[in-house]
Amino acid sequence: MEFRKLELNYVDEAVELAIEEYKNECANNQQLLVKDYRDKLRMLLIDIFNSKYGLVAIEDEKLVGYLVFLGGFKGQFGNVKGSFSPLFGSAFAGKSRKKTASMLFENVSNVMIKDGIFSFAICKYAHDKEIAEALIFSGFGIRCSDAIKNLAYVDEVKMDSGCRYEEISYQKVSILIGLKNGLSDHMSASPIYMPIAHFTADEFVAKCARMKSRFFVAYAGNRPVGYIEICKEAETFISEDPEVLNICGTYVEKQCRNSSVANELLMYTMKILADEGVKYLGVDCETLNPTALRFWKKNFECYTYSFVRRVDERIVNFYNSGSLNE
Repeated sequence: MEFRKLELNYVDEAVELAIEEYKNECANNQQLLVKDYRDKLRMLLIDIFNSKYGLVAIEDEKLVGYLVFLGGFKGQFGNVKGSFSPLFGSAFAGKSRKKTASMLFENVSNVMIKDGIFSFAICKYAHDKEIAEALIFSGFGIRCSDAIKNLAYVDEVKMDSGCRYEEISYQKVSILIGLKNGLSDHMSASPIYMPIAHFTADEFVAKCARMKSRFFVAYAGNRPVGYIEICKEAETFISEDPEVLNICGTYVEKQCRNSSVANELLMYTMKILADEGVKYLGVDCETLNPTALRFWKKNFECYTYSFVRRVDERIVNFYNSGSLNE
């Protein structure tokens, strides 16, 4: 197997590898959009093939894999420079896909470490067990997931929690600031450990205005106890599809979590969107968050996992002096 630099003349072959991986995920995931994303993927790959950090794998003069990272980003999962390979940023083919994936990471990361990049994130399809195993044995762990729901299959739910539900404009979201900051606290706590700063009410309103978010709110009496935020912004080429809207924030007060409030709020939201003609609803969640993971997996189907590896930054001493200083 030979590893070569990224060149645009490999893009068409890379597109076909990416299409094949998407077809395989669709075969294992009944919620996904069955579409031809060839033109979309070609555009994305032409752009990402300009990255400094990437290689293609060639066997018998045929492309059998590629891996490309964007980076380095300051402060990704800690005080180091990080990188990200998006869902379209890699694909592997042939009889030795695990070997190809492992060897591509070995060769690409060697260049990145020398540039001071110590955090790596790779987004791959959730049902690609072969590549998941290759990444796990290369020191990666799963951190987050993208999931999707076909809104043609939304069940009626008995509303028996005593809460009422309504949609509010993003201009009125200051009433949700306590819940928004409650979400920040939840994400910062054990076992998630994601430090997220609190918002002021004005900052929250300004952010929602930029995103043109929609908010569906659960009330106990006149007090909001939970919300779901919907937006068009997305993190994969699938969730960017015009037929998809995305959940970009959800929180229900702790004392309401053992009731049916969260499920009722979600079903209320999905029913309204489905009645408006929205066909698919996406969500991304931290798999580090067991509360969220249990909830979303009951209603949505995961189609990606993001694998993350943090390299000990002291390794740079080895590159500089030939030994790892303590």
